[in-house]
Amino acid sequence: MTETGLVPATVREALPNARFRCEAADGQEVTCHVAGEMRMKVVRLLPGESVMIEPSPLDPSKGRIVGKARRQAR
Repeated sequence: MTETGLVPATVREALPNARFRCEAADGQEVTCHVAGEMRMKVVRLLPGESVMIEPSPLDPSKGRIVGKARRQAR
């Protein structure tokens, strides 16, 4: 998987059916589901966490969460 097209975002709220409402770095609100690879790792996402999302090319208001954002070095 290439990392082009990934956008940093913040989880705003958990929705039913393993979906999350996220706010992208540009301020756009995106409804996302967790990608299969992350689902297999059983990653828990909480509101306020930083994630990387891949917006849908057909509908930019939807996307998928492909990973947690890496923490910045102190």
